[in-house]
Amino acid sequence: MKVKYFILIAIALLSVLSLSAFVNPGGVGAGDNTRTISVTGSGKAYLKPDMATINIGVHTENENVAQALSDNTKAAQSVADALASFGVDPKDIQTTNFSVYPNQQYGPMGEMMGVKYMVDNTVLITVRELDKLGDILSTVVSKGANNIYGITFDVADRSAALAEARNAAVTDARKQADALAAAAGVKVGQVMNLSVSNYSQPVPMYSGYGMGGGMDMAAPPISGGQLVVSVDAYVTYEMK
Repeated sequence: MKVKYFILIAIALLSVLSLSAFVNPGGVGAGDNTRTISVTGSGKAYLKPDMATINIGVHTENENVAQALSDNTKAAQSVADALASFGVDPKDIQTTNFSVYPNQQYGPMGEMMGVKYMVDNTVLITVRELDKLGDILSTVVSKGANNIYGITFDVADRSAALAEARNAAVTDARKQADALAAAAGVKVGQVMNLSVSNYSQPVPMYSGYGMGGGMDMAAPPISGGQLVVSVDAYVTYEMK
């Protein structure tokens, strides 16, 4: 009987504990009835580019692979010397491609006529004095660069522009929240949640040159335009 009695007591205690686990009279974990307004604000800032990156390449071809390589090396060195004369820092010159490969030549009837060897040497350079950009391009072409592409303008330091765009985005979010609250007959309270995302796109500019080398060329007109830094602010306000 005593054993049965203790078993009944244990079952009763477990029942009480189970019931108490589902009872939460407004304490921690209770449903939050706070009313909120969520908006997305946008802000922009405009910048004048102060740097540019460019791919500059030398392409040579010859039936003799050694000659193709020698011609390429000579032209690439002339291009490198020209960049140095304009004050381009060696750390701003990065080789992005060097390749040697055969290219089979075929006649009108599909017969193989021979093989030419192609050599490509391409570097990505950063120009930090944009007023020299046109002269740099015309000079490297005259020295043997015959593949120039992917000019992209950018800004070295955009922290101030980002701060300006963030402030504009948050201000825009508050204006939207105020307008919505007024339309609903309520008031905007404190900020409950805030997050931002920013993005900016460098200005790409297509530029290409054909076979160059050995002649003076006028500096091409280059325009950097402007950069746009955009920020979106996602804000949730208390609604009073």
